Amino acid sequence: MKRLIALDLDNTLAPVGQPIMPETIALLRRLESRGDILAICSGKPTYYLCGLLRQVSLQHPILLGENGAVLQFGVQLPPETFHILPYSPAAKASIALLKTHLTDRLPHLWYQPNLVGLTPFPVTEAEFDTIEQCIRELQDQLSDITVYRHADSFDIMPSNLHKGAGLHYLGDLLTIPPERTIAVGDGPNDYPMFQYAGHGVGIGSVDSAQVDRVFVTIDEALRYLLAMQEPHI
Repeated sequence: MKRLIALDLDNTLAPVGQPIMPETIALLRRLESRGDILAICSGKPTYYLCGLLRQVSLQHPILLGENGAVLQFGVQLPPETFHILPYSPAAKASIALLKTHLTDRLPHLWYQPNLVGLTPFPVTEAEFDTIEQCIRELQDQLSDITVYRHADSFDIMPSNLHKGAGLHYLGDLLTIPPERTIAVGDGPNDYPMFQYAGHGVGIGSVDSAQVDRVFVTIDEALRYLLAMQEPHI
């Protein structure tokens, strides 16, 4: 049975806003050529991942965007297969309410063009503080959402939609069980996919308690995956 390898993008496959390096691309292609199924699982929307992955030239990439909320097979538009995972009306209403209040306070704030979640990109520390203050003030009116703070943004998601849920959904579609699934990532929004996957690989300063192995660089991690003996994960 094939392995499913889910890989975070920012600060895992590449630094934030930077391209994937040629050696990393070569290692990804080697994994795919030997039969592994590769899924890029990111907080970025799938259309962003399409542009990035076109340069990588994988044969059958799978994109899990918006922290697992949106699933796409391939990098062509329109995609050959596309899914938006279900979530509650309460979460949808909470996200809309929060965006309304944030727009009132920070009218020039830029938002990632998501299909599901809300991802504002504050520019200054004061804007970070304003967003957190707004969330605190509205907490009694907000329900069924989870907030992830990153170095450059916030991801505000329906609570049932996270990378673990997206990976579970994908595994069911492919009939690949968790024990044949490997998750590779670096931060708190990757923890749900570490919890789902049979094997977790951390990059950089990730909490080592969340994963089975930790590597300094992605290339070290990919070489480790290439060297793993079958059939055991």
